[in-house]
Amino acid sequence: MPEYDFRCDACAHRFTARFKTYASYDSATLRCPECNSGELTRLISQVAIPKANRDYRTLSSQEMLSVLESGETGPVDEMFRQVGGGSGAGAAESSSDSVDPVDSA
Repeated sequence: MPEYDFRCDACAHRFTARFKTYASYDSATLRCPECNSGELTRLISQVAIPKANRDYRTLSSQEMLSVLESGETGPVDEMFRQVGGGSGAGAAESSSDSVDPVDSA
């Protein structure tokens, strides 16, 4: 269901208009619910952009190094899951093969 935010140019009232279809939005004649003005500005308040899934198994070693150097934990964890089959960067912490630190006392 398309939903759009507007601001009235006459009285500065902000409101949201919801439509059943995009076609109904295209054919609608909108008016401000406060002052009935037709002088409206459509606002961009929130944009959702789907994130494409990246196949890290097809990256070259240089591209993988760039992902690691980026410092972004999400892409690094996803790369480890895809390439290593593990559960990400935290896998070594929970692994039974991890080495406990030795006291220097």
